[in-house]
Amino acid sequence: MKKTSAGLASVLLIGALAGCGSSDSSGGDNGEVKLSLWHPEGDSTETYKEIIENFNEEYDGEIEAEITFIPRGNKYAYEDKVSAGATSSTLPDLLALDGPNVANYAESGIIQPIDGLVENQDDFVDSIISQGTYNDELYTVGATESTVALFYNVEMLKEAGFEPPKAGEEAWTWDEFYEAAKALTDKEKGIYGANWTLDYGEWIIYFTGPAVWSNGGSFIAEDGSTAEGYVNGPETVEAIEYLQKFTDEGLVNLQPTPTEFEDGNAAMMLMGSWEWTKLQDYPETEWGITYYPKSADGEQVSPSGDWNWGISTNTEHKEEAATLLNYIVNEENVVKVAEGENKPAARMSSFEQMEEWDQEPLNVLKDQVLNSAHPRPTTPSYPVLSTKYGQAVQNIFLGGDVQEELDKVASDVEQDLSR
Repeated sequence: MKKTSAGLASVLLIGALAGCGSSDSSGGDNGEVKLSLWHPEGDSTETYKEIIENFNEEYDGEIEAEITFIPRGNKYAYEDKVSAGATSSTLPDLLALDGPNVANYAESGIIQPIDGLVENQDDFVDSIISQGTYNDELYTVGATESTVALFYNVEMLKEAGFEPPKAGEEAWTWDEFYEAAKALTDKEKGIYGANWTLDYGEWIIYFTGPAVWSNGGSFIAEDGSTAEGYVNGPETVEAIEYLQKFTDEGLVNLQPTPTEFEDGNAAMMLMGSWEWTKLQDYPETEWGITYYPKSADGEQVSPSGDWNWGISTNTEHKEEAATLLNYIVNEENVVKVAEGENKPAARMSSFEQMEEWDQEPLNVLKDQVLNSAHPRPTTPSYPVLSTKYGQAVQNIFLGGDVQEELDKVASDVEQDLSR
């Protein structure tokens, strides 16, 4: 994922620019409170339109909500819109934000704590509450979760004599995954043992994070105060050096086609939980899902995090905004959003209604969400950390020195933290 320098700067400057102000919400002539919401345009657009329409019918004469969907001409167009809104104090009452940005938005004064306002909070999966918490205060909740798992070509693995694990405690170790990738690579036929996207930005830290965490490494101190000795610490370096073996030895294609796995040119693929919907368009390829690889000592970790909702500091109607927030993430609407986006539900009660997630192959994704989910780092400097780390790992996969590249990341994050 690429980010312009101007876009990155706008995200990082919002703390200094987001002063007090009022949103576009107001009280109507009949005393009806008007609320505004922002969300990126995407797969959930029609679902959220329906939810807001239903809300307005139920609260007719009391609250009227209007949702605006922001086109994403580039992957950070939405964040740039939020930055501009913070600068001009024209943020909506509720805004959607990507999970890793919670700390940055909270520290910058864009969103406010919602402790005590969320109904049935204990019903949310643990990772959603962890994602939405900063400095021991809850700022956001969301309707859906996500994870990364190991997709595999059933026929290829069967022919090679590999039996994918069916339970989390039986997940392959990284060594077992590496050996399988070597055995399944056939360079003469142009078949790679594994596929993973080498895009810049958020994807890199998302899919490599569990390898770091399960090895005892981290990207930043637990309190988010320093990166030195963490993102470039020995455990993190060791984990990334291990991943580098896959690209150094040609087990992963550095220039894969968008459908390399679907077309049968890669035996396995580390990919997000959303991938299973895309695979429905390739019925000729029999595929399955197994668990993200674990460490040699059995540490099972999977990435987590998704878009969620927060109440902006610009709102003049916090109580009504909380009413709308609770409506959006109630049990019924969480099912609607999760099914509309083909993602894991963020509420346990909603997940229990989605029976297909209790059966193969989706049960693996559900198991990871409930039992091994790990949020991305919590720090106001996350935008810099994610961007710089993504660039560094891209360089590493192309042959760069792991320690040198991660030292640069630590230096850049430290510089941002000092500001």
